[in-house]
Amino acid sequence: MENHSKRTDCSLNVPWGRPIFEPKHSSLAVCICTFKRPDGLLRLLAGLDGQVFAAVPQPSVCLIVVDNSPTASAAASCAAHPSRWPLHYLHEPQPGISHARNTALAAVPAGTDFIAMIDDDEVPAPDWLDQLLAAQARSGADLIVGPTAPIFPPATPGWVAANSLFIKPENQASLRDLDPDPPAATCNVLVRAGLLGPAGLSFEPALALSGGEDKLLFQSLKQHGHTFAFAAAAHVSEWIPPERATFAYMWRESYRRGCVKYFVKQRLKSRSRLGSLRIAVRLVVKSLGLIAWHLLGMLAKLGRKDRAWIPSALHMADSLGTIAGTFQIPNRHYRPKDVKC
Repeated sequence: MENHSKRTDCSLNVPWGRPIFEPKHSSLAVCICTFKRPDGLLRLLAGLDGQVFAAVPQPSVCLIVVDNSPTASAAASCAAHPSRWPLHYLHEPQPGISHARNTALAAVPAGTDFIAMIDDDEVPAPDWLDQLLAAQARSGADLIVGPTAPIFPPATPGWVAANSLFIKPENQASLRDLDPDPPAATCNVLVRAGLLGPAGLSFEPALALSGGEDKLLFQSLKQHGHTFAFAAAAHVSEWIPPERATFAYMWRESYRRGCVKYFVKQRLKSRSRLGSLRIAVRLVVKSLGLIAWHLLGMLAKLGRKDRAWIPSALHMADSLGTIAGTFQIPNRHYRPKDVKC
């Protein structure tokens, strides 16, 4: 890892004692995984074409689109789009989000400085890449996380829009600019290219159909001592379709997030069967306590018009998923017929 303490081009100071370094010309690959979302993909590509740069010199940008549909359905959209940037289309027929993401990483050109990741149901703000690169230059961090906010369809119930499930990171309101410990996800992130792909870490194939592969990878980077920072101004919007703006979907998503906790913790923290057993016991005991606590909270709020019981119900789903994952009860959130990257 580069030792930034030896650099002498420091010109300004920012809060919390972090140095600002003069931004330099860089190269980056924007990695996009897609599955049967032609309108969303074209909306995203248009948003990337509209990127502007003011805080940093305009970088050399290439786009890598990996299509995870069995019929390569995004090929026509990519071929017809007059992209501002070089666009590389790849087809990954093996179903699963990890396989698609690893195919994208393997296609990053040699010598690329950074990899940015964004999803095919999102649209970046015009200065998205500018703000990510500026935050990297200011912090010197290996990984930069930006905020993602949902765009709901018309007539979405207020209790859906008010829930933090669709906000990423969920705790972004408590994060300050350049905060050194933001949760990271592939929906809005910039990473030093050398840390990922053939020369670094990749996404876990065992989580290809369950999700959680990004959580494991980014926590692994943190465990290896790589530094993080939050870019508060690097905004991305996620389009939420009507079928997701429902309690049923929110319950399934909360359950899914719980299901991968044991796998991630066991992979990161256990070196023996005894260690894995200890992790399992702690997770189950904690989850049972949380289920009881949130059940009481939910019962106390039933009948209220504002549906104030829903957060407690979603916490219960997370804890139930955690128990199921600990006992290795299969959960195929992404199925081969409808894998969504």
